[in-house]
Amino acid sequence: MEELFSEIGKVKTISASEISQENIRNYDVLMVRTVTRVDSVLLKNTKIKIVCSMTSGIDHIDERFLKNQNIKLVYAPGANARSVAEYVIASLLIIAKRKKISLQEKTIGVIGVGNVGTKVVQMCTALGMKVLLRDPPKYNRTKNKKYLSLKKPSDAEIITLHVPLTFNGKYKTYHMVDDDFFACLKKGTIFINTSRGSVVDEYALKKYHKKLDGLVLDVWENEPNIDTELIKIVDIGTPHIAGYSLDGKLNATFMVCKKLCKILNKDFKIKKEKILPPLNKELKIYPENENLLEILNSVVLKIYNPVYDHQRLIKMLNLKPEKRGRYFEYLRQNYPVRREFSNFCPVLNDCPERIREVLKGLGFRMKN
Repeated sequence: MEELFSEIGKVKTISASEISQENIRNYDVLMVRTVTRVDSVLLKNTKIKIVCSMTSGIDHIDERFLKNQNIKLVYAPGANARSVAEYVIASLLIIAKRKKISLQEKTIGVIGVGNVGTKVVQMCTALGMKVLLRDPPKYNRTKNKKYLSLKKPSDAEIITLHVPLTFNGKYKTYHMVDDDFFACLKKGTIFINTSRGSVVDEYALKKYHKKLDGLVLDVWENEPNIDTELIKIVDIGTPHIAGYSLDGKLNATFMVCKKLCKILNKDFKIKKEKILPPLNKELKIYPENENLLEILNSVVLKIYNPVYDHQRLIKMLNLKPEKRGRYFEYLRQNYPVRREFSNFCPVLNDCPERIREVLKGLGFRMKN
């Protein structure tokens, strides 16, 4: 990142824990990720004129304060959408294997059909799942009834959330998943949240969790000081890293840099491929049979297995309460390199065409 932005001006890098009013006072541009709360407490009495968040979501930013102070905001909506969608698919494959169920023809309800939700829809469709959608704001813009095809939670066997966190207005999402929502779910539903923790009322989730046949949480209320009781009941729990692929991070950086150059009237000549060349790495797979779920597990989980992130998170339970929040942040700040499916080319002997089409639909490169 430093190399990329040094083309624009003088760059100073500091860790998120060191970002303070004193440390940023004399700079014009502030660049952050989600771990940094950007508001009047941080920016008051500073020279900051532009805030850049290398993220797709901006609920860590006080937009009203920035607007009142004429501070420009630059961020990267959709930059990590594929990364989050791949996390959802990998998690579903793990749950399906554990529960010995097939994902084909299962009904999944996708709540929120923006950048991430759209990618999830594409991938789940490729897997042969029946997809129902719930996005009232999008329906009101388009009048397309497909965005209201998930009429009630019990219509689906799997629910996955991809909405922004909003506290006011007609479409507020804070605690939209509450007692009434969980009460309406079918017994045995698989529930996934990769949006924001506070979209879900965690007290209601703990009350109804035995109704679920699979629970995947990447986001939590009160991060980094999360409710450790939830860690004990999830099937997969991770420290808000679903969108943390290297591709997603650098895509966000690239998008922000491009927008920043436009604001500052500077030429932007850097090509994305120069920042992050594709791997084009072959993955040789030797399946014992043509079972789709087994082949997908062999391919997908070889690239990314969220269970490893889960295993790192549950170590939090062995720490003293006062150290758990710092550990959660440590896991995010020291996340290992993860690449997206498009960097890999699965090679399977005598691969049936139907399996090739599924792998293509998930974003893998397939040789002709």
